[in-house]
Amino acid sequence: METTLYAYEISPGNDKLLFFAESLEACQAAALEQRQDFNENDPDEDELGAMAIYRCVMRMPDQQTLLRVLNDETSLAEACIVERKLVALVTD
Repeated sequence: METTLYAYEISPGNDKLLFFAESLEACQAAALEQRQDFNENDPDEDELGAMAIYRCVMRMPDQQTLLRVLNDETSLAEACIVERKLVALVTD
């Protein structure tokens, strides 16, 4: 079984650490909220780079995949994402 989720880069430019949401709109809203929090808490920091948003087609893990994840041989995202496409960039 496959499902589609959306994910943004929590740290701009790092596509390994992602935040997932059910819809593109929810993902964009979460990314904008994180950017706002960052700008309020660190106003003297350099400007954040653009945060990529990806559409991710995910496959439910089978038993062997689940065992690899539980035994820290792979991450859940690496094991379950079967297709990832850049769909948006979030900036201030």
